[in-house]
Amino acid sequence: MLIFLTGCSDKIENISDMNGNEVSTRSLSFTDYYWYNGQKIGINKLNNKKYILFDENNENTLKSYSATTLKFVKEPQLLQLSNKIMKKKLQSSPKNLKWATIETTASSPTLTKLNGIIYEAPYFQTENGTEVGLSHLYYVKLKSDKDVSKLMELASINKVDIIGNNEYMPLWYTLSCSKESTGNALELANKFYETNLFEASEPDLMSDDTPNCVNDSNFSNYQWNLRNTGQNGGTIGVDVNFCNARSITTGSQNVIVAIVDQGIQLDHPDLNVHSISYDTESGTSPSRVLGTHGTNCAGFISAKTNNSIGIASLAPDCPSMSISNSLASSPDSRQKRADGINFAWRNGASVISNSWSSSVAYSIINDAISNALTSGRSGKGCVVVFATGNDYSSTVGYPANCNPDILAVGSNNRNGSRSSFSNYGTALDIVAPGENVCTTTGSNYSTSISGTSFSCPTAAAVAALVISVNPNLTQKQVVDILEKSARKVGNYAYSTTSNRLNGTWNNEMGYGLLDAYAAVSLAGGENVYFNDQTVSYTQTVSGMNIFSQNVTVTNNATLTFNFIQTVIINPPFTVNAGSQFFLYY
Repeated sequence: MLIFLTGCSDKIENISDMNGNEVSTRSLSFTDYYWYNGQKIGINKLNNKKYILFDENNENTLKSYSATTLKFVKEPQLLQLSNKIMKKKLQSSPKNLKWATIETTASSPTLTKLNGIIYEAPYFQTENGTEVGLSHLYYVKLKSDKDVSKLMELASINKVDIIGNNEYMPLWYTLSCSKESTGNALELANKFYETNLFEASEPDLMSDDTPNCVNDSNFSNYQWNLRNTGQNGGTIGVDVNFCNARSITTGSQNVIVAIVDQGIQLDHPDLNVHSISYDTESGTSPSRVLGTHGTNCAGFISAKTNNSIGIASLAPDCPSMSISNSLASSPDSRQKRADGINFAWRNGASVISNSWSSSVAYSIINDAISNALTSGRSGKGCVVVFATGNDYSSTVGYPANCNPDILAVGSNNRNGSRSSFSNYGTALDIVAPGENVCTTTGSNYSTSISGTSFSCPTAAAVAALVISVNPNLTQKQVVDILEKSARKVGNYAYSTTSNRLNGTWNNEMGYGLLDAYAAVSLAGGENVYFNDQTVSYTQTVSGMNIFSQNVTVTNNATLTFNFIQTVIINPPFTVNAGSQFFLYY
């Protein structure tokens, strides 16, 4: 229910899949395609790069060839697959393999004729212009565990190895091609899917999935994101309402926030880091630091507060669980990312923060996210948070857009406007500060940086606070609370939108700015008193029961009450001309 008071005192091409179902393709000009979620996704073959797989014993021989024959883009790397592929391999797979990207020309020879090269495949370009490499791997999801014999038969016919299935998601199998196979990983993934024998079959397309971070050279000593006093040209009150939230809760040691990223500096003096961690690259614990981005993200969640050093954070008593991944272009990288998500919910995480995006969508990642959403927290579900991306785009990036139960978070600036880099659109849920914000780094100090990467852990921290206050809430209930309690900031038209049931919504701001105090108040079921207030900027008050008296809404501001049971308003309560007052039930 909504009560509103205003002051008046003054072209897609359709084709069919093998089942006869209509599916949509995004263009007719692509040279190749792969299947994802029942759709053909077009890609264009590139002639200047290839992926190769070879026996490391032949590395020196390959490096001896002239640059016109074989030119390495960078040093070859040892092949390291997901540790969660069950080791009972159905067929043998050679050891001590290396992979590399090489430059090619139209006159380049067939590389598999060179001594030691086991496999070669081209690079491709996606619809948005991203270059992706095709490794020797592809992933097949069985419709049933009884379908292994079908997989084995088809693998034998096409001369591919079945490396094994995923420990966390046993219906997913990893297959490996070689020069003896009847096609490359893209061709065979399509061939397997088009038999209609399997739920999914997707090639391992590699790209550098850079973290959602836009670096900014300006340094600030003020955390306007937590308390905006107008510093550095900001707008007073455009923050996440940290100080008031802190009066209710600083989190709980039992509420763990997993950060799937480049790893957290485990011994950072200003971070509350959980004892359990995991490195997806090696499949072992502890996690590793593969870049600074993970430590950056952790500062928004679990930086120690009131300790006279560094910065404050929203949920200092909620430990961060470090899940490290390179976020780089390498074989099997997406399965490893999925492993990280699965490890997190299986090892006690309540919230999973993901400040990264992928240029290619993967069902194996979707399944891991679905597992966390439905099976985490003993069936209540983990809150899974993703950054929307920094592409200056009107479309939310993947994986933030792949499941409606994901909390997709964009960025706002210190004046309450959408950050120019922040992706937006139909999948956007809320915004949180992410422009010129301060956090921890590997050097133990804070700096000023920007990106939806930092909006994401901010929202994850507030989700953790909500669970700390009310651990019986389901994942869906936590997300509903964050959305219902968000503040309508900025000069945007928020309106009633179909399939958006938690209040008015805007495609650039979602439900609005994250409000930690409003969220924990709504979650806690306590009485909220809002008395003797002059409201001169947009403000939201949330609670089970709201009691209000002697309030004036002025200066074209908007005041919103989100309540569950009761609102009692005693006079005087004035809404001046141009200002607005909303009640949401």
